[in-house]
Amino acid sequence: MGRPMLFDARFILRTLFLATTLYTGAADAQNRYRVEVHGPRALSQMLESGLDIARWQNDPNMNLELLRRLTAEAIQQSEAAVATEGYFSPRIEAHIDEKVEPWLVSIDVDPGPRTIVQNVDLRFAGPVLDDEEAQPLIAKARETWSLPPGSPFRQQDWDSAKRGALTALSFGRYAAANVAHSEARIDPDTLSASLQVEFASGPIFHFGAVETSGLKRYPPRLVENLSPFGRGEAYSGKKLAIYQRRLLESGYFSSARIAVSDDPDEAAAAPVKVSVIENNKHRVEMGIGYSTDTRYRGQLTYNNVDLFESAWRFKANLRLESLGEQARIDFDSPPHSDASWNNFFSSVHRTDIENQETREFVVGAAHNWGLERTPSSLFVAAHFEDQTINNDVTDKKHAVFFGYRKTFSDTDDLVSPRSGYLGTLSVGAAPEVLSSRAFARATAKLSTFYPVGRKGDLSIRGELGKVWATARDNIPTSYLFRTGGDQTVRGYGFESLGLEKDGAIVSGRYLGWASIEYTRWIGEAWGLAAFVDAGDASDSLDAYDLAVGYGLGVRFRSPIGPVRADVAYGERTNEMRIHFSVGYSF
Repeated sequence: MGRPMLFDARFILRTLFLATTLYTGAADAQNRYRVEVHGPRALSQMLESGLDIARWQNDPNMNLELLRRLTAEAIQQSEAAVATEGYFSPRIEAHIDEKVEPWLVSIDVDPGPRTIVQNVDLRFAGPVLDDEEAQPLIAKARETWSLPPGSPFRQQDWDSAKRGALTALSFGRYAAANVAHSEARIDPDTLSASLQVEFASGPIFHFGAVETSGLKRYPPRLVENLSPFGRGEAYSGKKLAIYQRRLLESGYFSSARIAVSDDPDEAAAAPVKVSVIENNKHRVEMGIGYSTDTRYRGQLTYNNVDLFESAWRFKANLRLESLGEQARIDFDSPPHSDASWNNFFSSVHRTDIENQETREFVVGAAHNWGLERTPSSLFVAAHFEDQTINNDVTDKKHAVFFGYRKTFSDTDDLVSPRSGYLGTLSVGAAPEVLSSRAFARATAKLSTFYPVGRKGDLSIRGELGKVWATARDNIPTSYLFRTGGDQTVRGYGFESLGLEKDGAIVSGRYLGWASIEYTRWIGEAWGLAAFVDAGDASDSLDAYDLAVGYGLGVRFRSPIGPVRADVAYGERTNEMRIHFSVGYSF
């Protein structure tokens, strides 16, 4: 069933009629009119902005004859408009009050009962039916169908449901998938809608050659090396999204657009067309901010994305916070043919948290692959640290740590996921010959997301960590654990959960925290959340004492991730705290 139109040939004829009958200087403000629509608020607002009669109400050359024509047509247009909202048996009346000035056109809308979806028949045709690997795509298309039986029928929801299911099918292997047939049968007697859609998959697509445009400074192989797929590999919309994210996160480009030909004749080797805009070679960024964890923050960053005209990237970052300072420099190699790259880094860092002051110098190297914000890597880092407890006890520590970090993800959206998971696993060790104390370390962090109906989101997050050593002494603080704050256990101060020592909170060898949160969205952008967090950091399992926090919050979907403002109560301290953060921490 197509979308009913508010505009047709009569609009053109009426416009011509007005153009030939309007005269200059003969009419004045007394011939103008205003329109009032009475009915359900949402429908009234839609009609007041969409009807032809509303658009002409400020024309000084309107006459009564034309207004009567517009009023009669407004009834027909209103019936067509409310039908798009699922009201197919409305009672609509309109009349003109000529005794008032300006004239008043009143439109009374009684939409009647709404049409409800009775049944849905989704059908699939083409090679997808015989493709065992594509059966999850069909299942996904059925799962993402957003207009199930029992839902009010709206034209907008009908169109959206078809787009969503088609996206699920065309996102993997079948780039030319399309809606071959769709039909919505409306029964005015039973006020029900029977929906039928047939999706034609078309052939399986495979990636062909990468064709790049927009390059001035860099060779084409730099763009090709960032590709997450090989030539001849089955098409995947998810890998295209990863490809675009890699290009943007590399720092080389300010814009990247990727398109794959959906011509069935090119399915065996569909060209991948990449259009980029190169970033300026030099870039300076400054920023200020505030969070309830680290409070006031100032940052200055310098980037050079073509050091010595070699495509090596250099980054220098200075960060000043209420609780400390950090300066860091990074050298990143151009991407290799497998999209991996090497990183060499050095940093100095000072923090003063919970009466523990730490000054640290780090130098190291890493081999990275995957998404740049959270890459998987093999790395080695040398840490040299001075630690002062309550302005009294000073301790010097050092370690050369060899580590491996693996990140994994599968979400429906890279910025604001509603379903899927994100996780990080890290393991490593510092040998005795290179460290003030030998130790091994492992951490695992996981965030999972579950949609609850159309308006609800459930997220479950947690982290576990352990350090194997004969004691915590002489291990750099970076490899031990504290917790508490915006991204871990709300209701407690930033890194305020740990060991008590000489009037300070210091880090331990064990970490465990978890969070469960439900968000109910109000409209498209705003939501209300309820959550429970729990966790602790300790130096032994016997000393581990779960700290619980719970509360309510407000959420806002933004282009950079969810904005979160929470009020949380900490059971251990019997205190309320406000928490504010933007985005997820992985």
